[in-house]
Amino acid sequence: MDFLEKDLEEIIFNADSEALEEKGLQVNGKRFRQLRIGNYGIADMVTFDKSMGNEDKIGYIITVYELKKDKIGISAFLQAVNYVRGIKSYLLSRNSKIPVSFAIVLVGRSLDKDGSLCFLTDLIYSGQNFRKELSSLEFYTYSYCIDGIEFSYESGYDLIKKGF
Repeated sequence: MDFLEKDLEEIIFNADSEALEEKGLQVNGKRFRQLRIGNYGIADMVTFDKSMGNEDKIGYIITVYELKKDKIGISAFLQAVNYVRGIKSYLLSRNSKIPVSFAIVLVGRSLDKDGSLCFLTDLIYSGQNFRKELSSLEFYTYSYCIDGIEFSYESGYDLIKKGF
């Protein structure tokens, strides 16, 4: 059975948040699938989650999900960064005063560990902080088998040959 990117998107978009969390992937907020972000492109999925900001002001965490049927590479990250920039540009054009924090979640069957991309999860703040442009970055790999889909969080990588 050939598992396609659109199958992954279908599962994640239509699944209940609790069911996804039980499988290892946390998705919060209102979901939008195949969201056109002007000329910046079409994001696989974007969520908007209300959050309490500084001084009890309501803000939003906007999460861009980039889904890959195979390997997560630097191009997937840069594609998601492009979407974040597009959303930010749109909000600025609308003179939005609502505090916003952005997150990127990349999901694929495997993670490219030959380059430096896998180091990013250890360098980018992952938590609520409305002063940062990108509040978190997460990688997930998935496996799809007869028992359904399972997700695993990926981080904590280091060079095998450090050269010290």
